[in-house]
Amino acid sequence: MDKKLALFPVSRNMCAVARHAVLLDGWVLSHLFSPSFLRLDGADISKIDGGSMSNIYISEYGKDKLADCDALFIEYDENIKNLDLYKEVLSDAEELGKEVMLSDTLLKKLEKSIDGLPLEYLDSLDPTTNQLFDIQIPVITVLTQGLRTDQFAFELALRKHFTQEGYKVGQIGSHECSQLFNFSCIPSFMHKEMGAYEKVIRFNRYAKNLVETEKPDLLIIGVPDAIMRYSNKILQGLGLLPFIINSAVKGDLAVLCMYYKALNKEFFENMRLFGHYRLGVPIDFYGFANTSATSDPSSDDKKMSYLNLDSASIVESMNDEVDSAENYLFNILDDESVKKACIAIQEALVNHVHYMR
Repeated sequence: MDKKLALFPVSRNMCAVARHAVLLDGWVLSHLFSPSFLRLDGADISKIDGGSMSNIYISEYGKDKLADCDALFIEYDENIKNLDLYKEVLSDAEELGKEVMLSDTLLKKLEKSIDGLPLEYLDSLDPTTNQLFDIQIPVITVLTQGLRTDQFAFELALRKHFTQEGYKVGQIGSHECSQLFNFSCIPSFMHKEMGAYEKVIRFNRYAKNLVETEKPDLLIIGVPDAIMRYSNKILQGLGLLPFIINSAVKGDLAVLCMYYKALNKEFFENMRLFGHYRLGVPIDFYGFANTSATSDPSSDDKKMSYLNLDSASIVESMNDEVDSAENYLFNILDDESVKKACIAIQEALVNHVHYMR
């Protein structure tokens, strides 16, 4: 019998889980909790992510409501920085005897550890062997330009599409919520202090073990961290983790989840060259998030500023702003747009030899 799952708070990633709740494995989504001061009780999740109306509604958090659930996943939302709020909810869950799962970011914030999260592969592999193994199935790599690009939502959309098409999907997700859908997330050793060479070897074996064990028809890898720095002040990891993961597992096709802005043909030409020479995978598919991002280059502030948008306005304008004949553009949270993108990706893998090894 499926366990009743609650999520707190309603971040963009939690909206992604809710929109694809049909894919949850062993769980049924019971509540999407929001702090009372945000006054979101009864609101559709589209108010958070700007996507299509979902008829999935937010609940104001209450201990009495949590009592009706079996488990709680708590995500850190940078818009809610008061850690006492998370501690209070965590305390309620523990008092009620509920199963608790925390995102890796929140774990670090609270300096707390919970066994089994995230899913870890055995560290018994010998990293000194100078060999990388080929992954003998198509690999789709989902990249990101930074935070709030709806990346996990698209990873789930891809999973839903290919599963419905009858494919057995192997998947490594960019977010810890992957475990709720019964697939792996990026292993924690990728975030530890370890040489890039060793991480490449270990991740290659991690992917090889997954493919040999699950025997999927294709592999989807959600790559956390931005593919490059935003500026000299906003480094975003310098694109090191995407470089390591793509060095470990050669992708056949890449999708870049990115902020919405007016673009030109030169941008896409440069991105394709960047994908080819830096990451070793062509980037022909671009998913616009319901977010635009800016920073003030003259300021000492090292933070990004985000503006929330909605799918309807993006879909209406994106094809008028750039010559997209050689690049596939879509909005990640518009149902029709993302469905067409998934079909195009499937056709590209099946019909175009340059995507295949």
